[in-house]
Amino acid sequence: MDAETRELVLANRQFVWGLIARGFAEEPDGSFADILTSEHARAEVDLVSDDESERLLGFYDELTALISRDGGIPEAVDQFVRVFVGPGTLAASPWETMHTTGKRVLFHRDVLSVRDAYREVGFLPERYRAVADDAIGLECDFMAKLAERATTADAAGDSQACQDRLLQSLTFLTDHLQRWIGSLAQAIEEHYGAENFYAVLARFTEAWCARDRRLLDGLLEDSCPASARS
Repeated sequence: MDAETRELVLANRQFVWGLIARGFAEEPDGSFADILTSEHARAEVDLVSDDESERLLGFYDELTALISRDGGIPEAVDQFVRVFVGPGTLAASPWETMHTTGKRVLFHRDVLSVRDAYREVGFLPERYRAVADDAIGLECDFMAKLAERATTADAAGDSQACQDRLLQSLTFLTDHLQRWIGSLAQAIEEHYGAENFYAVLARFTEAWCARDRRLLDGLLEDSCPASARS
């Protein structure tokens, strides 16, 4: 792809991952709803035409309808608390290892690979050691920060740093998020209903992950041969 297209794709990845990370990390508020329902956000989701376009736009339109209807924000806040905070045992575990191991144990040894990925780029989550590194909000925030760093490096003309961040993004996406985001979406649907805001956000994220993997493959093909990535 040419330089202008590459710049657009990098900025698009940064925006969408930032939107997803914000959605999972904090209770929704008016500012988040305004960004989510903006013409700019829809244009970013619709920027690329590919196999995921129809699914992505469908889930996006469902999200905006849920958050913008009367009482949509307070209802989404209540859903956030029930799905991600409690009280009591969370029915749809928002931690990767509970989905990939089938064991309801926080800080399972498998979480170390997530922590190592964070450490490799100097990413230290807030409340480190108190919050499991494999929470959905943290993993999506990590992808957002990698996307931001790739965009910044590209703008500065540092092609090696940009390539490194893109490779780390692809590795983390395939080794972690894509392994369990569908399971999380299914669990939220089963326990809280398919029209739950976070069930739809998880399905949107699942579709976005599939698109992002193709975007990353395209970006990396331009910057290094396939043999160097294997």
